[in-house]
Amino acid sequence: MTQHPSREQLLEYRDRTLSPAGLVALDRHLAACPDCRSGQAELVALPASAAMVSAVRQAAEEHLTYDQMDAWVEDQLDQSGRELVMAHIGLCSPCARQLQAYQTYAPIMSAPVHVPATPAPSLAERLRSFFASPRIAAITMAAIAIAILSPLVLVKRTETARREFAENLRSNGPSQIPGLAAQDTAELDALPSSIRGGALATLNAPPSERPAALLGLPPNADAKVEYPVSEVVEETQPELRWRPFATSYLVSVYDSQHRMVAASLMLSDTHWRVPAQLERGARYTWEVQAGGMTHVASFRVLGQRDSEELARVRATNPGPLALGAAAESLGLLSLAQQEFLMLSKNGSQSQQGAILLDRITSIRGR
Repeated sequence: MTQHPSREQLLEYRDRTLSPAGLVALDRHLAACPDCRSGQAELVALPASAAMVSAVRQAAEEHLTYDQMDAWVEDQLDQSGRELVMAHIGLCSPCARQLQAYQTYAPIMSAPVHVPATPAPSLAERLRSFFASPRIAAITMAAIAIAILSPLVLVKRTETARREFAENLRSNGPSQIPGLAAQDTAELDALPSSIRGGALATLNAPPSERPAALLGLPPNADAKVEYPVSEVVEETQPELRWRPFATSYLVSVYDSQHRMVAASLMLSDTHWRVPAQLERGARYTWEVQAGGMTHVASFRVLGQRDSEELARVRATNPGPLALGAAAESLGLLSLAQQEFLMLSKNGSQSQQGAILLDRITSIRGR
């Protein structure tokens, strides 16, 4: 507002009959113009007006909460609350998009689920009669036993191999692990001293033990979110990826204080690159919403010092074991997974690569 307000406008401001945008504009003018504040003090200094000024400033500066959006959708806000919401979404496009999306999927989430009762088909009765035969029952039980015990035997062998691998690491160090090439062990020794200890500790860690770099990022078993999930990322503008579960999606990114830092428009793809530069070393949460469903994951951006350490590691041109171990120690699970996958395809090192890959899966919680 470049011109001074008239007395009529100040009266409308006091009585809250201006539009939400007009309330905010006049509030900003009064904050910057001492002449208007002193010249019209009898109009703007009323208790109700002061409370309104504070409320309008809050509406302009603070993002909407889920409780406010719930109350808006359920029509439970009073006139003052609705005016504050309208004032904020008139100034904040991310909250406007979020509220629009919330209005879309909230009725779907609250709708009752009807599960019609279906009678058992006559085929089920025939199958029960068939399997009631003693001979068929014995054959079925044998097949079930094989189906159950075979994976257990495989898991037992994998666990035994993992324990032997870890024991070799603890007892002899990486240079004595059977199946590792001399080139790989030399590359472990060639890692910068600042990260070598962390990489060796990672290889010596028990299965599923999470690196210290993942502190505050709990395991996530949600298979719909793909990247990044409970891990550290190198890039400050990561591309978020998820598995398809609808035809259109809305994606939001929040900082550790649950303040929105980025939000997408409606998407048909299953990937979206964060448009804003995220802060190194900071933790973020992202969620993808569609059809009343929300899938959530968290990640941390690699700190500046660790980013420089990783650059020094890459400068040594390491093999997949050395780079994978260094990446895992920094919490870069996707990079470690990529390197251990290469190791698992390398003939004599395939067993060690498979074990390390299995450990990454355990750390992710999947």
